[in-house]
Amino acid sequence: MVLFKKETMKTQIPAELLESIREYDSFIIIGHKEPDGDTLSSQLALTSFLNRKGKHAVPVSPGPFDRKEIAEKEKLFLRHIPETTVKESSLIVVLDCSTIDRIGYLAQEVEGYRIAVVDHHSSGQVFGDVRYIDPKAPSVTYMIQKIIEEMGDAPNSAEAELLLFGLATDTGFFRHLETGTGHVFKSVSRLVDAGASPKEVFSEMYGNRSLESRILLGKLLMNAESLCSGRLIFVVETKDDVSRFGKNSRDSDFLYQLLTGVDTVETVALLRYESETEISVGLRSSGTVDVGAVAKKFGGGGHKKAAGFSSGSSFSEIKKELLNILCS
Repeated sequence: MVLFKKETMKTQIPAELLESIREYDSFIIIGHKEPDGDTLSSQLALTSFLNRKGKHAVPVSPGPFDRKEIAEKEKLFLRHIPETTVKESSLIVVLDCSTIDRIGYLAQEVEGYRIAVVDHHSSGQVFGDVRYIDPKAPSVTYMIQKIIEEMGDAPNSAEAELLLFGLATDTGFFRHLETGTGHVFKSVSRLVDAGASPKEVFSEMYGNRSLESRILLGKLLMNAESLCSGRLIFVVETKDDVSRFGKNSRDSDFLYQLLTGVDTVETVALLRYESETEISVGLRSSGTVDVGAVAKKFGGGGHKKAAGFSSGSSFSEIKKELLNILCS
């Protein structure tokens, strides 16, 4: 999640992308692994739009659906590209991914397909045949809304709800938007007019949390480590934490919100045990540190204010490397 300032020059939707959407009849809509609200909502909204325009589109996700606010949407996704899909007549659309490895094992399955990429991350590795990249967009759902409207249509009620949910999750329910972003709120007004409910979206995002999630949040806050004269806060969610509380108890948005509000903090690093071979690292900046550039050094990506990467190194090794970069 990132602060968004006034767009000095709006990124145009590539004509080649719009032509491809009109030309193809079969679409596979893919998002990144460990999906969030923006990824899943953009997939589902685009899939719905294409299907009601007479196309055949299916959403595919590598999962897992560990986040509380998206768990119920798992049943709407395939885990693999259908074997009956014809490569020559099908377009792969990859959403919210700055690198091809973000789609996990699906990277092998998309080989040989024509690929369109829609993303709003400022860093990463170039891939795909048609690319619509707008780092100034607050979410990919915002970009999907622009595509639908550019094609002379408007989101229906269900699509509007999805698009608002994705935009709200990626902007922290709009608290990361700055002055000069009236165009974003104008797009929100159209979604609300189409049937989206801000009240329901807020409830989806922040409601129905378990007591365990709050206990985990308290534990992580208690164990947060202040480093670099208070400029960096380091938080670790261990294997024992995952075993005790489960991944569904994670509430990273609230944790980042609390820690980036500390008066001396410029960067928050959240390290989480994912498996015996993987630790995920989330980075948030409340100052001038470009965490997107930091994540890129580790093969990840993201925005200037919000980024992340995965590593096979140990907690101590990752911590040492991050300290060398962030405390220099």
